[in-house]
Amino acid sequence: MVDGRANFTTVGDCAIMGIRPALVAVSLGEGHFTTRGVVDHRAFSINVPTTAQLATVDYFGTVSGRDVDKSKLVAWRLGAALLVPLVDDCPVNLECRVLQDGTVEHRHFFVAEVLEAHLREDLGPGGTCEPTLPDLRALDPILYSLDNRYYRVGEPIGTGYAEASGASRGEPPAGEQVGTRR
Repeated sequence: MVDGRANFTTVGDCAIMGIRPALVAVSLGEGHFTTRGVVDHRAFSINVPTTAQLATVDYFGTVSGRDVDKSKLVAWRLGAALLVPLVDDCPVNLECRVLQDGTVEHRHFFVAEVLEAHLREDLGPGGTCEPTLPDLRALDPILYSLDNRYYRVGEPIGTGYAEASGASRGEPPAGEQVGTRR
């Protein structure tokens, strides 16, 4: 919420920081309209859109909430845990409480705990932040890359912490070069 109304923006700088507890990090431009709302309320939502929503997502990243009331362009509701705006058509909505924040150059970053997770019914149970998640291909989220292009999720290529044969001994996997020794 900014100036008493819901506001939405597109964020390319978003990361998972932990699972237990569920932690995320986002980075916003220091002078952005949304940044002021997050600083003031110490809470925000992450609404994960699908590729079918690409045009709206891109538009939300190109106009400021100072100039356009984006809350009139999507159906939304307030989350019960933190009273943050949640986009109805997004299959995943996260209610996040800011734990720490700071500024690096022109970026304002926020580390937040996910207090409530909402999943579309066909994707599984919501509520707690347990790591029972749907296949990313079923979510069909928009992925944004450093090459300034949007992507779609592809095929899984492995399972985290299960692919390295020598990992328990601290050895790199056989036949793979991990880095350059100097």
